[in-house]
Amino acid sequence: MSSNTILLTGGTGFIGFHVLLKVLEAGWTVRAAIRSLSKADSLAKHPKIVALGVPDKLSFVEVPDITAANAYDEAIKGVTHVIHLASPLPSPFLDPLTGIYQPNINSVTALLSATLKAPTLKKVVITSSVFGNSPFPPNPSQRIDAEFRVPNLEIPFDSMMPAYWGGKIAATNAIDAFYKEKKPSYSLSVIYPGFVFGTDQRALKTEDFMSSTNRILLGVITGHAADSPMPAGAVHVDDTANIHVLALKEDAPRNIGSTIPHVFDEAWDAVSKHYPEAVKSGVFTKGSQPTIPVVWDSTQTTKDLGITFKSWEDMVVDAAGQYLELSGKPKA
Repeated sequence: MSSNTILLTGGTGFIGFHVLLKVLEAGWTVRAAIRSLSKADSLAKHPKIVALGVPDKLSFVEVPDITAANAYDEAIKGVTHVIHLASPLPSPFLDPLTGIYQPNINSVTALLSATLKAPTLKKVVITSSVFGNSPFPPNPSQRIDAEFRVPNLEIPFDSMMPAYWGGKIAATNAIDAFYKEKKPSYSLSVIYPGFVFGTDQRALKTEDFMSSTNRILLGVITGHAADSPMPAGAVHVDDTANIHVLALKEDAPRNIGSTIPHVFDEAWDAVSKHYPEAVKSGVFTKGSQPTIPVVWDSTQTTKDLGITFKSWEDMVVDAAGQYLELSGKPKA
């Protein structure tokens, strides 16, 4: 494997850092694309990275703007594999069209454009989302799997969520069109994760933990009552990271689901069962996050990759347990 190098984007994120650890553990050489090389030293010196003892296997390349047309042209040179996790995050403070929708498309098309200039490529893995092939608004009666597709949403958008969802759909359709038209020599896999929860390997303090999707789960067990419902579909970060490694195989499926059904408010049952003292002491208090049922079926992934997905209870136990540890609270 020494002759194979992965270009990994998004390695500073919740999922991306977990994937970074997994591929380094598996013996891969990794070129991590980061927005500023000023972050390279802190990432290389993270205790989890240092503990692996493979400093010669990790290098960095700067990609300041992941949505720029030629963003990855230099970064991709000479690599054999790509894992593309980097994606703009939604924010209510951004313009829905120019700040959310278009950047989600451009961040994918920039990478795809660069792949055509990299003759050494054998495999490209792109991280999408269950939003990328699901109807908006959610349709509880529609069964969805990794092969399912929906047409692009009509623009413009007046708020964050439809713009983000629409950007993911348009990016999925752009990937399909690119692969059909360009017929690249490398093989391609696209992964569709649900909401990702579980232990945040980056987190060294509570503030780090709150920078991931775990904050949604935490709201349910710390008294927050959400106003708006969110669609069902969640996956443990361990499972998603493992799927990314398995997807590096050239014969891995073209489309890979990575989600299981869940109900957000059942997180309270899990912490009551596993952390009764934290409930009794008031560290955990009952909140609510309404859930919209969604039938997103990832059973094909279990058949294709041999993955047995961890349960919603597993996600809650691991995330809540880490929160207690980082907060200096006893687990018992």
